[in-house]
Amino acid sequence: MDADTVQIRDIVAKPGTRVSGFLTLGETPSEPIRIPLVTVQGRRPGPRLCLTAGVHAAEYPGIDAVMQTVQGLDPEELAGSVVAVPVVNPPMFQRRSGFLSPIDGLNLNRTAPGRADGTISEILAYVILNDVIGACQYHIDCHGGDLGEILWPYAGYALTGNPELDAQGEALARLYSPCIVALYREGSELPPTIGSLTSQAARQGVVSILAEAGGNGTLDPADVEIHMRGIRNVMRYLGMMPGEPDTVGARVAPVGQFVVSTKRGGLLRLKIDIGEKIREGQEIAEICNLFGEVVECIHSPRNGVARLIWAYKAVNTGDPIVKCWVVDQT
Repeated sequence: MDADTVQIRDIVAKPGTRVSGFLTLGETPSEPIRIPLVTVQGRRPGPRLCLTAGVHAAEYPGIDAVMQTVQGLDPEELAGSVVAVPVVNPPMFQRRSGFLSPIDGLNLNRTAPGRADGTISEILAYVILNDVIGACQYHIDCHGGDLGEILWPYAGYALTGNPELDAQGEALARLYSPCIVALYREGSELPPTIGSLTSQAARQGVVSILAEAGGNGTLDPADVEIHMRGIRNVMRYLGMMPGEPDTVGARVAPVGQFVVSTKRGGLLRLKIDIGEKIREGQEIAEICNLFGEVVECIHSPRNGVARLIWAYKAVNTGDPIVKCWVVDQT
């Protein structure tokens, strides 16, 4: 086989071609899981970049961005190869499920490195990590807020302690994110996400970043464009396509995070927006009971930036309502 040919199981892409097919995994009670895979193999040599989306398959902007990216690439102009899985978790996509697999109840992004002989989510994590991501040098996992989550866009990288690998990961995250760059390290307030594909891939030597935009089951073109711009920036930085990365604008580095929750149940009146800077002591929400009486005024315990807002407006005692970054300029 030609050294420039890319083979993922039985899907083979020769130079100058775009090939698509399915990876078939295991057996469920009714049928096997079929994972869509597209490989665009450039005519010219270059790095291998893996794009994944739909690990949480109701996070639609990342899915659409990967689909549009691979369909828009010209193999004759591409340097290197793009290996893409637009929907990693088809059972979730088909059933419009958030967070957890409808088959085995597991969160795929807490399951890596998975197991070859495990449940379907564990098998899926194992195959994607080893057969797909592991065949590449670089990896972008496109996410967003899941159902019920409104998210401020950001990119992140799990630090490994390998200076060269970590420098590349931080560079890709900075190129991807329009604002926030999160570096996850042991012992910090931003610990690595255990079981995620990106953190496990980084431990295995792949430069792998988490990319987040969109949320709450929407498919806003602006969110899709954040992902597509980030992918283009990374590909230009790696020399896979012509042009210079768009690096305009400051980046913000979170050094911690905190969650604000309710003490009373009722109707939530939120007084902040996603991405808003919040002051310690600022009133960010109020709760009224079923008679319309205000029973709780909620104040922020720290300075921060609203990074995730839970979209529901009927709340119970102890429900989280907003998660905030604690930030430094970088």
